[in-house]
Amino acid sequence: MVQLTALLLLLLTTPTNFALGQQNCKRISIPLQRSYNRNNNILVARRKARENKDGKKLMMLPADVDFDEETHDVEPDFGQVRLTDATDTYYYGVISVGMPAQNFTVTFDTGSANMWIPGVRCQSKACLQHNRYDHDLSGHYGTGEVRGFTSQDTVKVGGITIKDQPCLIPEFDGLFGLAFKSLSSGGLVPPMVRMIEENLVDEPVFAFALSQGHRSFGELLLGGYNELHYKGDLKWMHVTRPKYWQVTMEGIWYGDGKLNLLTLSKDHDLGTLPLNVVLTNITDVATSEEQAARQIEDQEMAIKKMKKKAKGTDPDMDIMRKKKHPPEDTSVKIKKLLPTGSEKKPETSAILDTGTSFLLGDPNTIQLISRIIGADYKTGDMSCANLQNLESFWVSLGGYRFEITPDHYVYRDPEKKTCSSAWVPSYDSPFWVLGDSFLRAYYAVFDMKDKKVGLAPINMPLKHY
Repeated sequence: MVQLTALLLLLLTTPTNFALGQQNCKRISIPLQRSYNRNNNILVARRKARENKDGKKLMMLPADVDFDEETHDVEPDFGQVRLTDATDTYYYGVISVGMPAQNFTVTFDTGSANMWIPGVRCQSKACLQHNRYDHDLSGHYGTGEVRGFTSQDTVKVGGITIKDQPCLIPEFDGLFGLAFKSLSSGGLVPPMVRMIEENLVDEPVFAFALSQGHRSFGELLLGGYNELHYKGDLKWMHVTRPKYWQVTMEGIWYGDGKLNLLTLSKDHDLGTLPLNVVLTNITDVATSEEQAARQIEDQEMAIKKMKKKAKGTDPDMDIMRKKKHPPEDTSVKIKKLLPTGSEKKPETSAILDTGTSFLLGDPNTIQLISRIIGADYKTGDMSCANLQNLESFWVSLGGYRFEITPDHYVYRDPEKKTCSSAWVPSYDSPFWVLGDSFLRAYYAVFDMKDKKVGLAPINMPLKHY
């Protein structure tokens, strides 16, 4: 992995003007394109996914993006930026900077707040395999000293033109951040915030519908959301800390189990705890706080008894319960969380991050989850033979339980015929990170004004290219 030295490119935001190709267009649809990378390495991607900082994300961006030739050569219509998910880790799109335009590949990332592009001064192997920004080739530029140099130029994204935009030039590939200003380096105003301030979009909202398969389209909509792209009602959750898109996380459950895996992994020794405790319905759903308290006591007593019985037994027995028939409805589901006080709720939060595909969380819980699904804790490797026996996980966010099916938390390589878990341990993060593996199942609406996120099962027909 290359070292992150100086020269980090950000898109600085000053109160300059935007110019629109169509002045009456305030809702911009950006098709999201997904493409299979033939050099995909899930193990490497899992390791890199543990790093969440902007600068470290830049080092992860691969040079061998499998772009469709048409994507590069055809000038898109107004508001159209084709994005490619090259390693099942990032969604890429082409933007232009400068006049004449210089094209760059960036990631539309809700886990970052700035915009970054590679600079011509970068001489690393990764940089030499990408387009690099050269301010000398453009008609408008300036210089300065911020761990490198700044350049002021024209930036075009899906038909929106930002004139005289100052930039810092990095050594690596680019990001287009969609998080809050408080996350941005130097307190700079993110591009989406500028669009809102300049009244260039109908609403201070953007929405993602990530593509559901290789070489198919999804959509990023700036300025609103598309009611045709989701089922039922949006479930709104307040952002607890407007820096990342961070919401409360009450727990994780497997199948029909009533045990909260977050509480279980914090309170008990995973080395001796038998997995049939997790996979069996020990308690009924509580209907009052008194019942809940009794159930918690009964649950803890049952765990103690089971731990005693576990001595001398194989802890990996009874990991999975076979399903006699696959469910007819393959779409994900949302459940209302149990009544307040009905169970222990650890103080945890999660961020919704389009900049990673994985599900990153505390190592203890990920270790337990890996045992449940039969995956190697460190590498994520797992057998493809028993996928039909796996059940869904349920993650509770803002009072709602959202389903994560095996199709979303297990990666399958059709060429190598191997499988890998999307659950990845994170050793230095104070929160969970829910990436593409979670977001592909839901239409996600991000409201920057009211600081809330809405999720609903996606209803996005596949559009192949």
